[in-house]
Amino acid sequence: MIPEELKALSDRFMAFAEHECKSKSPLYYSFSKLVAEQEYLLQLASHCAPRQPAPNLLFGAIHYLLLKSPNEELANYYPSINKDAASDPSADLLISFCRENEAGIKEILAKRIVQTNALGRCSYLLPILSAIAKDTDGIHLIDIGTSSGLILNLDQYEYHYDGQHRIGNSPVKISANVKAGKAPGFEVMPNIKSRIGIDQNPLDLSKPDNALWLKALIWPDLKERFERMSAAIDLSTKLQNQQLIKANTIEQFRESIGTIPPEEDLLVFHTHVLYQFTKEERAAFRLMLDEVGQNRRLYYLAVEWFTVFDNNYEQEGVLVELNEYKAGEKSSKVLAIVDGHGSWIDWQ
Repeated sequence: MIPEELKALSDRFMAFAEHECKSKSPLYYSFSKLVAEQEYLLQLASHCAPRQPAPNLLFGAIHYLLLKSPNEELANYYPSINKDAASDPSADLLISFCRENEAGIKEILAKRIVQTNALGRCSYLLPILSAIAKDTDGIHLIDIGTSSGLILNLDQYEYHYDGQHRIGNSPVKISANVKAGKAPGFEVMPNIKSRIGIDQNPLDLSKPDNALWLKALIWPDLKERFERMSAAIDLSTKLQNQQLIKANTIEQFRESIGTIPPEEDLLVFHTHVLYQFTKEERAAFRLMLDEVGQNRRLYYLAVEWFTVFDNNYEQEGVLVELNEYKAGEKSSKVLAIVDGHGSWIDWQ
């Protein structure tokens, strides 16, 4: 019997299993259902920092410890660690590992946050950015909720759509299926003048521990993404024109935007970030951008679950919304509906 105070958390893990993991991650589908039914594991997950997605953070903490200690019995079920990984780990094995490593897991839950860089999202960001920047001499990028800044390097990757190579030559390969519609036209990589990543806890990937945490947040079944992340981390150490800024308030965001000259083209974007804001914080963030857009050339790209938007769009799912500010006038439109990890695109 799950105690009343843990029922909401139990429901969250069950929803995570059914709606996010079922078709993508057999391991986390199994784990999520196990956690939802085990009081001890729910109590452990309750130590996650406020506003953090408990399933992602708990499973990231476990994965992190296993990557550091790959000889643990539980690691035999992780394809990211064992190429011949077994399936269907028992609840007893998961509980045993968590009990033996409880102090370490709690420390991670208290200090770390979920900072995924889902590189597949570049599959829709790159065409949009290229189309925006094609008639300019270059564009500046600001990524809100940047984590380690890897998505800011989207022009350094190689892109494949429906199995066909489209653009780029890189060890980091991005692929997606186009379910419907046609992408904005693009033939060349955009000229990116500067890259600014803003995060409440930016990850310096020159520190091995941060790189390991970023890898740990990848679902272990998704081996291709795990290997791609390793390549992207290696590539990032060779890039120069990127700045990561620690900030988490609206005014700090405004100050960062203000460092780009107003006559320069600027794209501010975020992917799956505003859902962590309160309704009031989202309103304040959007108002700040509206105010900034009155006095400069600005593009604002928001990628979020449809309920996060204020515009009451008829489309459901993860929406890609582009806002353009020109001569003080704002226009908004949905460019695409996409998979959360960027594996497919429905261009609108």
